[in-house]
Amino acid sequence: MKRILITAIATLLFSAAIAEEMGIPERMANKAVRGAVDLVTGIVELPMQIVKGYQNGFGPIKNEKASTAVGTVLGFFRGLGHTAGRITHGGRELFCFWGADQATNEGIGVPFDAERSWEKGEQYSLFKPTLKEGVTPIGRKLTLGLANTFTGIVEVPMQIINAKENDTSALTGAGKGIYYFVSRSIYGATDVFTLFFMVPNQEETYGYPYTALYPWSKANKK
Repeated sequence: MKRILITAIATLLFSAAIAEEMGIPERMANKAVRGAVDLVTGIVELPMQIVKGYQNGFGPIKNEKASTAVGTVLGFFRGLGHTAGRITHGGRELFCFWGADQATNEGIGVPFDAERSWEKGEQYSLFKPTLKEGVTPIGRKLTLGLANTFTGIVEVPMQIINAKENDTSALTGAGKGIYYFVSRSIYGATDVFTLFFMVPNQEETYGYPYTALYPWSKANKK
C-alpha cells in the first residue's frame, strides 16, 4: 500500500512536469500494445526457431544430415529461450507501460532475431565478430540491471539537482526522481532475473527515457 501511494504521488508530481511534453501518451500506448503482442504471440518463437535451426543447421558439423539434426534440436532449445523472453518482456511492457525506459537497449543484452516473433530477422551469435564482443552485451545488461535495482534511489537527489540547474522546482525534480526510481527498480530486477535464464530482449524501447544511462549520471550524459 505504501509503495502504491508513493508511486501515485510521484506520478502526479511528474505529470505536471511533462504535461506539455509531446509524445508521452503515444509512447505509453505503443509500449502497452507491443507488450500485449509479445505476451500473446511469444509461443510462435518455438516453431520459428525450430524451422530456423533446421534450415541453418549447425556450422561446425560438415555432414549435412547431422548438421540439420543438431540444428533442429538447438533450435528447439533456442525457441524455449526466445518464448520465455517474449512472454516475460511482453508482460513487463504491458503491465508497466507507464514506466520509464532506457533510451535504447542496443548493445544491452542479447536481442531477439526480429521485433515480432513471426518475423525471420537475423540470429544473434555470441561468436561474431569475436566471443569477447559477443558476450559484452550480456555483461552490460547485468551491470545495468544491478545498478538499477540497488542504486535507483539515487535518481531522487540527482533529479532534484537537475531541476535546480534547469530552474525548475525541487518538488518537480523529486517527483521525477521517484518515478525514475520505481521504474529502475522494476526493470533492473527483471533484467537480472531474466539474464540468468539467458532470455533475449527487445533492442528498441518505447517508454519515456531516463535522462541518463545510470542513476548517478548527470542528465544527458552516459
